[in-house]
This record gives sequence, structure tokens and C-alpha cells, in this order.
Amino acid sequence: MACRIGALSSKLSSQSPFFVQNLTRCNNINSLALLKQNTIGLNSSTRLARNYSTIKTNFRSSAWGSKFAVAGGVALAVCGTAVIVNFISHRHQNVVYAATQSTQGQHNLSVKLYQYQNCPFCCKVRAFLNYYNIPYEVIEVNPLTRSEIKFSKYRKVPIVMVNDIQLNDSSLIVSVLQTFMLRSDQVGLDEIIRYYPELKSTDNKGKEKIEYANRYQIMLGEVDKDPKRKKENKWRQWVDDEFVHTLSPNIYRTPTEAIQAFDYFTEAGRFNWFERFTARYGGAIAMYLVSKGLKRKYNLKDDVRESMYDSASKWVSAVGKKEKFMGGDSPSLADLAVYGVLSAIEGLDAFEDLMKTVPSMKPWYDRTKDAVMSHGGCPKE
Repeated sequence: MACRIGALSSKLSSQSPFFVQNLTRCNNINSLALLKQNTIGLNSSTRLARNYSTIKTNFRSSAWGSKFAVAGGVALAVCGTAVIVNFISHRHQNVVYAATQSTQGQHNLSVKLYQYQNCPFCCKVRAFLNYYNIPYEVIEVNPLTRSEIKFSKYRKVPIVMVNDIQLNDSSLIVSVLQTFMLRSDQVGLDEIIRYYPELKSTDNKGKEKIEYANRYQIMLGEVDKDPKRKKENKWRQWVDDEFVHTLSPNIYRTPTEAIQAFDYFTEAGRFNWFERFTARYGGAIAMYLVSKGLKRKYNLKDDVRESMYDSASKWVSAVGKKEKFMGGDSPSLADLAVYGVLSAIEGLDAFEDLMKTVPSMKPWYDRTKDAVMSHGGCPKE
């Protein structure tokens, strides 16, 4: 989850694929334009046996844990095994949703989100934008050519363009935009991004790593001693460091669940019958095998469900029984982060099992979802 603002020079691992789309542009932050993805057809062929080593390599460099995004679901396995070889037919279906409420004053911003639809980190950014009713254009990135982000040396999603300023890394995107919303009358976005300097280092394998100072901080121009903000920052980091890594091994836990996940993603993508068949079996088998490596990497329990339940229980315990959200009467950025990554697997068995086994999670999730979908962070007129 590395990030870069403006021109990027780091050498970063490639992101795994999902769907592609082109959508119309939003220009004013006072009217919401939530745009859904359109997809393209895929011409696929099955070469699973020969390319299984490729899926393992791609997986380790992607955005979920070892940078893998569950969002990539279908595309990760399908591309990694060379199941997808060409994109041949574009099915453009642009959908624009009108604004319901005005937002944070006359900022005259244009926001573009480059994403994979079910990437948990992209879902996190969308949860933030939707909650605050910030208009944005969604551009689904072609997972093979990534031509939509050819302007960037940073080759993963999410990427957000705010006017001509590039923001990467889901948590940093949220921190920068939240800071801007609170201080736009005092300082411009170009000044705000200077509060988040890039820090480069090298890991034990000699690979360059990029981190960002103050990634989880809202920069108010003074030391923020509010204990609620400190708690919020702690749990936002917990989402990235722990919770998100329990999800992928759970949706590919068994061959049956792996097939279910691929059915879900290909149905969302409106693949043809041959593409769905190829992804359903070739991709699902590959991801079932690869998920075992994730379990070891993140020291999950033999039954990975237990690790997911444990993490969810930590969260609801931290929220407490007397509060609607960790933020009290309204969601904090930590609430939006947990909701965002979890929404990536809504509808799958892992999600349903979690809601049943940790029953206090469901009412919190439903409340947060309602707040996001109703743009609860937007001032009412």
C-alpha cells in the first residue's frame, strides 16, 4: 500500500487485474456523481498447469497482504494463470447518479478514482467518498495493459487524481482529503500533501520500500491531543496491518468457496459463458492453492475462519456495546475503513459466517452501510 503524490519514481510491484471501464467526468464537489463500472469482454484460454508458478509470483506482489487485493478476485487468478490472454470487446455502460446533498463548500475539485471494483482498498476509498458525498469519477483499470494509468509510474490501485494532483495509497488518500475538507479555507491541497513526505528504505532482499510519514494523521496545523483521534488512527492502521489480511484466505478457504468467489466476481463482470467457465475452475483452483501461502505468511490459524472471527471480535469490542460506531453517534475514519474492506466480500460465505459467528458485527455493519449509502457525513441543508 505504498503511495506517491504527483510524479512517482519508485519501482513497485504490479497489481492484479479485474475489470475495465471509462466513465464521464465530475467537475463540482457540490453535486454527487457516483458512477458504476462498465466492463469489457475477455477472450480467455486455459493454461493453468503451465502457469501456476506465475500466479504464485503475481500473488506475492499484489495488493492483498502480500499486496493482494480481494477485489482482484477473478482477475488476479485468471490473469496470473494466463487464463485471460486478450481483451476483445468493450461494453461501455456509463451510469451517473445525481447528487442528493451539497458537500463541503465551493472547492471546484475534480476527483477521479482509478480502481478495481472489488479491491478492498478501493472499497475503502469509495466508502469515504460516498459517506461525505464527494463526487468522483470511477475509472476501472484494464488489468493487463493498465493503459488507464500509463501516466503514472505507480502501477497499483487505488489512485486518485484531484485536479492535477495524484494521490496513492488508500489510507493516505483518506487522510489527505479529510485534512483538506477541514482546512480548505486555510490551506490548499498542494500545501497539505507536503505534510505526508515520502520515506524510502530497502528491505532484507534489497527491494526498495516506500512509506509515508503521518499516513494515518489528520493534519490540523497543531498537535491533535484528542484521544478519539488517537484511537481512530490506531484502528485505521489495524485494518491495514491485520484485518484485511484475514479476508482473502477465507474467501478461498475451500475449493467450493473459491468457486463461489469466482462465480460472484464473474457475475458482477458480466463475462460470457466460456470466460466464466475458465475463471470458475482454473482461477478458483489456483487461488485455493495460493491462499495456503497467505495463511502461513500472516500466521493465521489452521482454520482461517477463526483468525477472521478473532479480528472481528477485537473490532466490536473496541467499538463497545454503548456506542453505535467507534466514532460515537457517527462513523469515524476507522469505521469507514473496516466497513470498506469488509464490503469487498459481502455476499460470500465468509461474510455470512462472520456475521453469524460474531453477531454484534452485523448491526454495526448495517448501521455503517446505511450511513455510507445515505451520505451521512454530508451536512444537511
